[in-house]
Formats: sequence, C-alpha cells, structure tokens
Amino acid sequence: MATIQNRLDWPAAARALRARIPECIEPAVLRRLRGPEAKTVLVACSGGADSVALLCLLWACARDYRLKLAVAHYNHRWRGPESEGDAAFVAGLAAALELPHRSASRPEGEAALTETAARELRLGFLRSAARDEGCRHIALGHQADDILETQLLRLVRGAGADGLAAPRPVHDFGDLPTHLRPILHLRAGDIRMALNACGVPWREDRTNEDTAIARNALRREVIPGLAEATGRNPSLGAARSRRLLEEDAAALDLLARVRLPEAYAGAESLSREQLRAQPVALSRRALSHWLHNDRGIQTVSAAFLDELLEVVYGRRKRHRLSVADGFVRIDSGQVRREAADAGSQEVLVESRMKPGETVLLSTGAELDSEWVELDDDLRAEILAGEVDPWGEVFLELGDPGSLDLRPRRPGDRFRPLGAPGSRKLQDCLTDAGIPARERDRLPVVTTAAGGILWVPGLPPADSCKLSSDSKRALRLTYLPGNPPST
Repeated sequence: MATIQNRLDWPAAARALRARIPECIEPAVLRRLRGPEAKTVLVACSGGADSVALLCLLWACARDYRLKLAVAHYNHRWRGPESEGDAAFVAGLAAALELPHRSASRPEGEAALTETAARELRLGFLRSAARDEGCRHIALGHQADDILETQLLRLVRGAGADGLAAPRPVHDFGDLPTHLRPILHLRAGDIRMALNACGVPWREDRTNEDTAIARNALRREVIPGLAEATGRNPSLGAARSRRLLEEDAAALDLLARVRLPEAYAGAESLSREQLRAQPVALSRRALSHWLHNDRGIQTVSAAFLDELLEVVYGRRKRHRLSVADGFVRIDSGQVRREAADAGSQEVLVESRMKPGETVLLSTGAELDSEWVELDDDLRAEILAGEVDPWGEVFLELGDPGSLDLRPRRPGDRFRPLGAPGSRKLQDCLTDAGIPARERDRLPVVTTAAGGILWVPGLPPADSCKLSSDSKRALRLTYLPGNPPST
C-alpha cells in the first residue's frame, strides 16, 4: 500500500474522483461553502475509504469554493502497527496534496476505550486542531449508510427528533467549529467503486469486521436482513426520515423560542405556568437550552429532562433535582437553577421543633409543620398517593410534644407506608434514588422516643398512615436549601 501511495499522483487522482462524482458535495453543505469569503476547513481523515474520498473531493473543489484546508488524524492506538500505518498514510496524503497536517495519539496513560470515550477524545483533538489552524469548520466523512446505523442505535436509547435527525450535514455549535458532512448524500458502495475506478487507495480497519461492536453488527447482519424482509433499501428511507426530522426539529425549536423566549434570553428563572401551558415538546427544548446554554451545565441527561418535565407538568407543589454542581428547584410558580451555597453544611446538625413551628435547618433547608383538618377531597388525595413525599407528608398521630430532626445514623431502620416490615434506612434511601451526597443532609424526623416518622423523599411511617376515618393530621413540608460547596 505504501508503494502504491508513494507513486500515485494524488492531485490528478483527486481531480479524477471529482470528475467521476460531479455532485460530490451535499446540498446543505454546498450552500454553506458558497460565498465570496474564504472558508477554513479542517478535514478529519482516518485513512479509511470515506475520509480519503472526502479529503480528495474537498481538495479538488477548493479553488471553486475558496476553501482553505488542513488535515487532522487521531490515532486511537487500537490496532498496534496497523494504527501507526494509518497515521503514516494520512501524513503522506496531506503532504502529497501540500496541506497542513495535524496529528495526535491516545495518551499512554488512557484506559481501554469505549466507543463513546474514543469519540470524545477524537472530538477534543479535532476542535483543538481546528483552533490552532484557524479553521471555523470541521469536515467529517460520514456517508449515507451511516444514517440508518445511527438512527437504529439511537432508537434503542430512546432518542427524539433531534437525535434521530443526526448525523446532520451542517451542525452548528455556537462558538465552536461547525461540523460539515459533505459526502452524507453518497452511499458507501458508490464511494468505494469510485475510488477503485480512479486507482485511489485507502486503509482498511479490520475492527470493522468485529460484529461484537454494535454498529458493525447492524451493518453486517441487521440491516441486510431488514432490506430482505421489506424488499426495500432501508438506507434510502432512513435518509429521507433524517431530513424530515431535521425540518421538524428546526420548526419546533423556532416555535419554542417564540413561546418561551425567557429560556433563550438568560433568565434566572422560568415561569412554571408558562411551561405548563406549552406542549411538552416545546418545554423540553426550552429547558434543555436554558440548562445547557444559559446555566453553564455541559451535559443534561435525557433521564434528568424526563424527570424535570414530569415534575413541571405534575401535581407536585415543590421539588428539587440535583444537576451539575447545584440544583434545579421547582415550586408552584417558578423553575430556577440554584448554585452551591458556601454557607450551608454537608451534614445536618440535629435540632428540635414543636408542631406548628417552622425550622431553618443547618443545611439551608426549611421544615414547616402544622395541624390540618382533613376534608373529603384532601383525604382522598392523600389516600390515593397523590402527595409528593419529597416535599410534603401527612401524619396521623397524637400530640408528640416535640419532634427531633437529626441526620441518619448507622443501624437506622424504617418501615415506610405499606411495607411488610422494617428495613435499613440506607436501603430505603437507595431504592428511592436519592443521591448519596444528599442522604446526610436530609432530616430524619423522629418522635422524642426515637421512632422514625418520615425522611423527605420517602413515604411516611406505616405507623402514622391515615385511614378513611381520619379527621386531623400533622402536615410536614420540606423546602430544600442549596447544596454545599464542593
């Protein structure tokens, strides 16, 4: 391969490849590249067929579209000498085309990689290389067959329209370089046929044969079976679906910006009423943008957004969710992001309260208590389990005189409502999904004799459960404070 590469006239081969694929640039990318000003593009090249074709085609188009190109290669060091051969191949190709070349390898100290970790390392390198070369765009070699594979992988994870619209031909990232996928409209088989016809070599990655890797299994086993079962080319249908989903996603994003402008304008808090008045799809987009872009959070999981939306649209009056180094607090009127508070403590300091009092806890949280008379509607709501145990609980008990509020202790046992017997409090907190760092901050509400009545986030004690005849109850309301600094 090295001999073929060394004697090949790469500029002539690149021009021949462009002549063989006249419409070689995806239309959306072409619209982005057209214009009087020069475009700076970093071309990510692995040495495989797709990225070699990408580099050759862009080089052949550079004069027409005023492109300034540079080449970047990241060596994951997965295949020993073969990986080193890939790096040498790309370096030689860049030199033959007289283009600047950047390369990097996975650090020796890095642990064995997952595909996700590998992508993150490569993306970090590409963005750094683009900055060093002054490139505002990064060109990636995704082609049409990658679309269906990506959609299937994301369907398994439960992606929405934005996720299923990937990979996009043009993907903007604010101040970071824009991702371009100029050959996204070309099929893998057509690309290889064109390369062979023009005598253009590339590097084969033998790990592409490994069907233990999910994407390879889809490509070699699942997708061919899907084509046979349907009598259709599923890649063509997936490409059309991707385009339609991108159109839908863009329309929803535009509408969300009109309906919920505060989420896109750096507001410190959002109106819960306004969020609830919108379709969930619009609120999901607005909250995601608000958290990612305006609150400085790098990653918000799909599960977090699902839980946040469930609270916003649900019956809970108050709730708090941990995110990044702070919290999102929801009350009846607002959704707001709260940073860590250096004045609060990590572990609750023991205190005492009498029914009817409100206590400010050492963590910055508040615990309110009051006796309430139960009418039929309130009693039915409580018995139906419609009271959020994170923030509120109703207890039937005689006058306790006072209640102790303390942190959890080793050996604590608790019998929550409906449980057949007592369990370790630690196990109850774990099963309820309460983050480990929160468990020492939550008040364990006990009687003077030591019996546990409630811990926010858990149901009340079974010994204090209400019945259909209950007339009076002690209501405890917990309003979380900010988390401690870390």
